Amino acid sequence: MPGDGRGDGKPRTGGQAVIEGVMMRAVPGGAAVAVRAPDGTIRARMIRKSLLGPRGGLWRKPVLRGAANLLDTLRLGLEALSWSADVAESGNGDGKRQGGSFLTTALGILLAVVLFAWLPLRLAMLAAGGEHNLWINLFAGLIRVAAFFGYVAAISLVPAIRRVFTFHGAEHQTIHAWERGSAEESLETAALAEAPLHPRCGTSFLLLVLLVSILFYALVDTAAAAMAGGTVEAHWRVLYHLPLLPLVMGAGYEILKLVDRNLDRSPVARAAAAPGMLLQRMTTRKAGPDEIAVAAAALRLAVGLDPGAGVSLSAEDGDDRPACDR
Repeated sequence: MPGDGRGDGKPRTGGQAVIEGVMMRAVPGGAAVAVRAPDGTIRARMIRKSLLGPRGGLWRKPVLRGAANLLDTLRLGLEALSWSADVAESGNGDGKRQGGSFLTTALGILLAVVLFAWLPLRLAMLAAGGEHNLWINLFAGLIRVAAFFGYVAAISLVPAIRRVFTFHGAEHQTIHAWERGSAEESLETAALAEAPLHPRCGTSFLLLVLLVSILFYALVDTAAAAMAGGTVEAHWRVLYHLPLLPLVMGAGYEILKLVDRNLDRSPVARAAAAPGMLLQRMTTRKAGPDEIAVAAAALRLAVGLDPGAGVSLSAEDGDDRPACDR
């Protein structure tokens, strides 16, 4: 996910791993994705979308800016993921692949809501007696954290997912090298020596959101119970929890930024970052030259530089100009 970069006025960068590649976003700048095609070459393209963050106004205010940033990153990430799957399967990246059927997506969202929202609340209400909202949300949060760790551990056994985790490491290593001021021409060499963990990682952010939600929803549920005059059932809690999720994520984003700015001088910030860094040890792998080359191509293209020799540029949908010429 994008975040505050450290350094000498370079664009702030962030990104995510996709299938056989990396999506990078630069602020100011753009978003780009690079993928290792089946023939071994690197394919890259810019991603153009109308985003909330650049509109300014309310979307630049604390908390709301985090929600806008995350919604923008989700839209860019889905576009990059769909294109990377197309390249990985056919090698042409012609943009004809769709991101899955509506029914599959809807069922996936419903399953996630049941497993990570309703079921933890229901189990927590049974354990806490249904009336103590702080304990209910504490238990539900612990169940969600345990389920999240279990889910990550389970998918890490899949070879294809471990490959994605290697590109996740490549993303972090390349961003580290960029933020430390590495010259554009030596980015790959510098990235090879970097660690695959990063304090601004989206994985760390998700864990932080789970922790922030415990207190936030405890306060909301206490107010809802007072207005209802009694216990609020789990399904009703889910219905009003979900619309408030962007605010929880926005608050988590602000905390993540604060932690990142103070890592070098505050033991409290380092303690707050520790659980996320631990989780990253499960979701990243040390990347080698092949993966680093892909991440570096995406980063260069995102910040407006030539992506590098041998990188094949794909035009955006509906535009036959090379991506670097726009």
